[in-house]
Amino acid sequence: MAKFIERQGAEPGREVSINSGMVVFGRSDDCDVALGDPNVSRRHAHAVVLNGMVAVVDLGSSNGTLVNGIPISRAFLMDGDVMTLGATTFEFLEERELNDEVGSVRPLSIAGVATRNLAPRVTDSDAAATGDPLTHTKLFSPADEDMKVDVLKDIYLKLKSLYRVFLEVAQAGSLKEIFEAVARGITMSTTVERALFFLNADKTGNGWEEYFRHGSIRLSDEQLEKAPFWPLLEQAAGSRKAVLAKISADGHANVGTPDSNTLVVPLIKAGKVTAILYADNPGSQAAVSREDVDFITMLALQVAVRLNQFEQVKQLAEENRELRRAADEEFTVVVQNEAMKRLMSVAERVAATDSTALVTGESGTGKELVARTIHRFSSRGSKPLVAVNCAALPETLLESELFGHEKGAFTGAVDRRIGKFELADGGTLFLDEIGDISASAQAKLLRVLQEGEFQRVGGNKTIKVDVRLIAATNKNLLEEVQAGTFRNDLYYRLRVIELTIPPLRQRADDIPALAEYFFKKLRNRVNTSVKRISNGAMNSLLAYPWPGNVRELRNVIERGLVFAFGDELLAEHLPPEFTGNSTTSVFPLVANAAAGGAAQADDRGPGARSGAVGTPVLVNPQPIALSEVEKQHIQYVLQFVKGNKLKAAGLLGISRTTLYEKLKQYELGENEEEKAGA
Repeated sequence: MAKFIERQGAEPGREVSINSGMVVFGRSDDCDVALGDPNVSRRHAHAVVLNGMVAVVDLGSSNGTLVNGIPISRAFLMDGDVMTLGATTFEFLEERELNDEVGSVRPLSIAGVATRNLAPRVTDSDAAATGDPLTHTKLFSPADEDMKVDVLKDIYLKLKSLYRVFLEVAQAGSLKEIFEAVARGITMSTTVERALFFLNADKTGNGWEEYFRHGSIRLSDEQLEKAPFWPLLEQAAGSRKAVLAKISADGHANVGTPDSNTLVVPLIKAGKVTAILYADNPGSQAAVSREDVDFITMLALQVAVRLNQFEQVKQLAEENRELRRAADEEFTVVVQNEAMKRLMSVAERVAATDSTALVTGESGTGKELVARTIHRFSSRGSKPLVAVNCAALPETLLESELFGHEKGAFTGAVDRRIGKFELADGGTLFLDEIGDISASAQAKLLRVLQEGEFQRVGGNKTIKVDVRLIAATNKNLLEEVQAGTFRNDLYYRLRVIELTIPPLRQRADDIPALAEYFFKKLRNRVNTSVKRISNGAMNSLLAYPWPGNVRELRNVIERGLVFAFGDELLAEHLPPEFTGNSTTSVFPLVANAAAGGAAQADDRGPGARSGAVGTPVLVNPQPIALSEVEKQHIQYVLQFVKGNKLKAAGLLGISRTTLYEKLKQYELGENEEEKAGA
C-alpha cells in the first residue's frame, strides 16, 4: 500500500494513503490533504497512481514542489523519496514484492538526508586487497569534482525515471502496456508533450497509417490524415536513424534545424524496422533538448528489445499450438469395434482417477496410445508424461534411468542424474514392457508405488514424488509370476485396473476405419497423387491376419503410398503376402517391363493394369542387381509415357538431364526408347 507520512509540518506522523485515483495537496479546504502552511498554494500539487506507479505533479504553485530537495514539475516517486511543499515534508513509502529483491539499497538522494555515490573510486590497493577482478572494471566513471549540482540533479532525475519506466516495461504483459508505459514516461520526464508509436506489420499498400496503435493520446482518423507524420516516418524507416525536425504551425517540416520540436526514432529488430517512436510538441512548439533526445532514444532501445521478446514469445506460442495439434492427432483413437468402444469407455473412467493402470496386449495394438490418452484427459494432463521402454535398457542402466544416480555411484557416473520418476513428478510415468525389468528394479518400483518415495542409485537421501503410474506389457504377467520371474506383490499392485487391448485380427471392423485414417494422415507426407484405396486393396487388408496389429497396418499403408501410381492404391502395391504370391515384385511395374512390355497400361494411370495381364511377376525370381531394377523401371516408365522423356522424368522424380544420363549409363538408345514407346 503506497502512502505519504508527514515528517515535518502541522501534523507530524499523519498518514495519507494513495491506493488509486488522485490525492490533491494544498491550502484550500477542498483539497484531499489540507495544509495550514502559508507557503503552500491553494492547490499546490497532486499525486496520482499510474499503473501501479505514483507520480507527483506540481500544479503551478508559487514556491514549487521539491522531491529530495530538487524542484520538479512532475516526477515518479520511489520508496523513501521526500516530497517538500512549502515548510511541510512528506516521506513516500510503497510496499511491493521488489523491495525484497532490492534489499536495503536506497535511491540516490540529493540535498536530502543521505547521498550515495553511483560508483566509488577503487584504488589499486583496494583491488589487491579484495582480489576481485571485477573491481578493475569501472561501470560508471566518477563525476567531475567541478560538475554543477544542477547537472547532477538532472542526471539523477533522468536515471530514476529510466529505472521506473524500465521496471514497468519489464512487467508489461502486452504491446499496448509497453507503449503506454514508455509514452507516459516520456511525457512525465521530458519537455515533450506527445509520444506516439507506429507499428510496422510488414504489409504493403497502406504505409504506416494502418499500423498506428498506441501512444500518450489517441488520434482520430481526421487528425491522422492532417498530421505531418508520414514523410518523417518514411525517412526514419529508410535511413534507420533518428530524425529531428522542426514542424511549423502550417505542417511544413524542416529536417535538422537547431530548434527542432519533433523527434522520430526507428525501432530496429533483426535488421528490420518494426516500429517508430514519434515525439513532438504540437502545442508549445518548444525545441526538444539534447538531453531529452538521449533519454527518448534510450527508451526506444528498450522497447526494441521488448518487441523482440514479444515476437519470440509469439513464435513459441505458435509452435506450441502446432505441437499441441500434432499431439492431439497422436491421441486420436479410431474405433468401430464394440469391444474397443467399451475399452475406451473404461479408459475414460480411469482417466478421472489417479489409480495405477496396467495395459496389456500384443505388440502393436496401441498400448502406449491408450496410456497417453488416459494421461491427456486426466487431471494431470497439463503435467509431463514421461515414457520409458524398459525392454530397451540393460539391467545395469534401468535403475539409474528410473531413479537417477549420484555422482560416483558407479563407473561412468561423473555427475548426478535425475531419474524419470523425478522428471514425472506431478504427472504420469508410463513404463512400457514392464515385464522385462529386473528383480532389483521390481523391488524399488514396489516401494515407490507403496510409499511414494525412493533413493537414487548410490544415494541415501529419500526423495518423495507424486507420480501416477501406467504400465504396459505384451507378456502374460500372471504366468511370469507363476514362473517366479515377476514379483507377486508388484503384479497385484500394478493390476489395480487392467485394460486388455484385443489384437487387430479380432476386430476386423476397425481395419477399414484405421486404413482410411492412416491413408489421409500419411498421403501428404508421402507427396503422392493417390486419392483413394481401391476395393481390391481393402479386401486384401481385411483378409490379412495382422500379426503386427495396428502398427503393421500403418506401415503397410505408408509403403503402399510410396509405390502407388495414379489415383488409387491397388492390391498390387501392398506387400507380397497380401496377394498370396510370394514372387510378387516389390516393384510390380518393373516386373511387367521385364516381361517384355506385355502389360498394357490403361487410362487409370501407371499403377493400373488391364485384367488380361494378371498379377505381375518377376521374369527371374532370383535376386538381381539394384542397377538392373532401375534400368527395368526406366524402361517401363518410358513405355507408359510413350517415350516422352519430360513426362518420364517427372514420374521418376528426377530431372530430364539425369534421365538422359541414366539412358546413356544403361545403354538405352533411341531404338530402345522407340520400342518403349511402341
